[in-house]
Amino acid sequence: MDRAAAEREIAAVNEALAAGYPIRSIPGQNTNRSAIRAASDQLGVGRVAFAVRVGTPEEPGSHHTRFGIAPDWGIAAGRGELGTKPVLPGWEMKRVSTKLNKDGEVAGETIVQAPAAGGRFEVPPGHVMTKQTIAARADGRIERSWIRTQPGMSPGEMVGTIRDAFEGFEARATPVPAPALTDADTATVYPIADAHIGLLTWKRETGTNWDLNIAQMTIRQTVTRLVAAAPASEQAVVLGLGDLLHADGYDNCTPRSKNVLDVDGRYPKILRAATHLIIDTVDAALSKHERVLVRILRGNHDRESAIAVALGLSLYYANDPRVTVDDDPGYFWFWSWGSTLLGATHGDAAKMATMPLVMATRASAAWGQSRFRHILTGHIHTKTAIELSGVTVESLQTPAPADAWHHEMGYGAGRSMTAITYHREHGETGRVKVNVVPAESAGEV
Repeated sequence: MDRAAAEREIAAVNEALAAGYPIRSIPGQNTNRSAIRAASDQLGVGRVAFAVRVGTPEEPGSHHTRFGIAPDWGIAAGRGELGTKPVLPGWEMKRVSTKLNKDGEVAGETIVQAPAAGGRFEVPPGHVMTKQTIAARADGRIERSWIRTQPGMSPGEMVGTIRDAFEGFEARATPVPAPALTDADTATVYPIADAHIGLLTWKRETGTNWDLNIAQMTIRQTVTRLVAAAPASEQAVVLGLGDLLHADGYDNCTPRSKNVLDVDGRYPKILRAATHLIIDTVDAALSKHERVLVRILRGNHDRESAIAVALGLSLYYANDPRVTVDDDPGYFWFWSWGSTLLGATHGDAAKMATMPLVMATRASAAWGQSRFRHILTGHIHTKTAIELSGVTVESLQTPAPADAWHHEMGYGAGRSMTAITYHREHGETGRVKVNVVPAESAGEV
């Protein structure tokens, strides 16, 4: 029996205990079944073997021995079924008071017990969990836990909310004719790593002027040069590798750590600019390729905004048969092209060294059919590549300059955008790199 089956049996006993069935049957009352018998009858398994697997409060069963799980006997203890002898299963001793006689001998003892901490914390409606602090003993047992929540939505809830808001929205993209000649055996991927739209820098402080207007102009020019130099593959992929936006809302802070960010403009203006920049990139790809797949991954700077951009794109291109927008809010992406399995994530959570195992686990079927395996990441803003177990994991440069904090820390790297072409049978066959050369004097004061 595996763990999943064991958990089902333990859950059935807990349900019976919660429904009022006692731990043990009352002698002479055949109609008053025990929780173990009620659970075994419900599951349709033999009672004797089932009892051995489940155990009793005094003698844990084989499920506890093999998997470390047992019924919550504290449910019955709260009804007084196990007496008051310390300490009841599922309960904790809170206070012991001892009464002595005139000779100093123990004359009586009072024991106060309470249900032990347990169960699952439910996040209040309309909130998301932002922080959990745990106090544990040396043996690893949790003593206390503090959970912090704040108003917000999970990625799944956000997808539904945005979809509802755009109900009845008419697609605005006008389909255009496909290029006359493309290579059906190749796919070209256009990764967009860490564009940080909305970032603000000052040349006298960081060596580079950068704002919303400069970012849009510079990245559009770079994309135009990149698409022009790339081969005319039949399939194109516009792949956002996270941190498309520099800030995720009005507070101009990173969502989790709340680091203060230098931001140019109001949040809706930046969100609109980032969305239009991706639209321009997709339109440029449509001029060169037969089909375009779009996937916008979330990063640590735009955990929610990336979802809004992806859903906006899916609505904008709803009537264009040449564009497919994958608006899945997940943190990982896997895609097959012939003998190549391609993966991507931002890189702030799963690190480069762990990604081959993530790919093998989460895309196991495609893994078994692939010969070439390549994973793209961003986050660190530098060109880095490692090869593990035949999987190449690569981080790409950003088109954006370093902000004030990174500049002060001495960080800095080349800035570029890259297009990578894959053949159905031969894997990666080439790439085009365009260095970002912005107008450094733009807006200088």
